[in-house]
Amino acid sequence: MKFGLISMKSIRLLSLVATVVLAMATLALGQETTGSIEGTVRDPQSNLVAGVPVTVTGVSVGFSRSTTSGADGRFVVTQLPPGMYKVTAAASSGFGEQIIENVEVKLGKPTAVDFSLQPAGAVNTVTISDTDTPIAITDNKIQTNITAQVADLLPKGTNFTSLLAIAPAVRGEPLSGGFQVDGASGSENTFIIDGQEVSNFRTGTLNANNNIPFQFVQDIQVKTSGFEAEFGGATGGVINVVTKSGSNDFHGEFGMSFRPSRLQAGPRPFLTSAFMFLNSSRHPARDPP
Repeated sequence: MKFGLISMKSIRLLSLVATVVLAMATLALGQETTGSIEGTVRDPQSNLVAGVPVTVTGVSVGFSRSTTSGADGRFVVTQLPPGMYKVTAAASSGFGEQIIENVEVKLGKPTAVDFSLQPAGAVNTVTISDTDTPIAITDNKIQTNITAQVADLLPKGTNFTSLLAIAPAVRGEPLSGGFQVDGASGSENTFIIDGQEVSNFRTGTLNANNNIPFQFVQDIQVKTSGFEAEFGGATGGVINVVTKSGSNDFHGEFGMSFRPSRLQAGPRPFLTSAFMFLNSSRHPARDPP
């Protein structure tokens, strides 16, 4: 009887532990780590075309996904890792193939891609440049995205937090080692890397070991307001980071950083002696009795 009682307690304890673990796993997976591509398919007369196969292929990431335009001519491809993509509308229904290249998917943002199909036999290729980036169709969040392409062009330090100040609402908070977002203290922010919150549970700031080098970062998302319920624990801002994934191309990077001692600030004897002189003049020594 005693053995059976102990077994029941053990089973209940294991069930409780399993429930907590599953709940925490669900919470971790609920964080935003992807973007999406959505748009319409039209014919030369701007009529919406249904049933056209659309394929999204990763250029900077090893990823591919397909869908078909619906009855209203619209298509949506979700859960795309941030990076560069090629979007293809296959030849069908008397129309030729169309390819749109250099489509950038940003973290937490829908990217608009619209097709204008040509008659069968024609292959139309459109390359998007940096000056005509598609505007998101639906986006009610106030946020700034810092992609790997943008980071390569900016002066920065060795870690990703050195890039946060380019977001309009962010400024450094030197005394606490954090960042103010829209005037909120650094302890009110939330830091997330690949869907996992890494904020210090005491101070709310980012620990040095989680301040990863920017070479590992694919996209940095700085949310200031209007963010979703899964980020509701933040009363300041949300800094959401997604690291780079693999691709079909073999590539690497080598770099180094150093700080010469001659460029570092050293002791200033003049300032030290001047400070001591001021202190002594304010509190003159008294003659002993």
